[in-house]
Amino acid sequence: MGPTPAAAQQVLATYYAMLADHDLYNSRGQPLGDFCAVLQQDRANFHRFGRRHPSDQFDPIFTSREARARIPSICYMASGDAALPNQLARYGSVFVYVEIIGQNGWPTGVIVHQGAG
Repeated sequence: MGPTPAAAQQVLATYYAMLADHDLYNSRGQPLGDFCAVLQQDRANFHRFGRRHPSDQFDPIFTSREARARIPSICYMASGDAALPNQLARYGSVFVYVEIIGQNGWPTGVIVHQGAG
């Protein structure tokens, strides 16, 4: 019997989030310099610490520490949205739309889009 085909990637979940304020610092209060680390901290703040911006939405994927730990290695900006990290650095906040893609409920990619406009 031959190998089975790989499961197709699918959109597992989507959500909107405001990256700002307490998302810019890790749990020890140290500033985060990497955009995807800020996104990871936003999800930790939402799911673990209950620190949410009014526009932050729930996602069913990053509820565990293990899943959130994957964010920096699977996160990338959507085509045309490469300026998001610069906007966050310049203005201190950015509104994003996030697509979580994966297989069998496990995230393999986090695509970050501009959330407004």
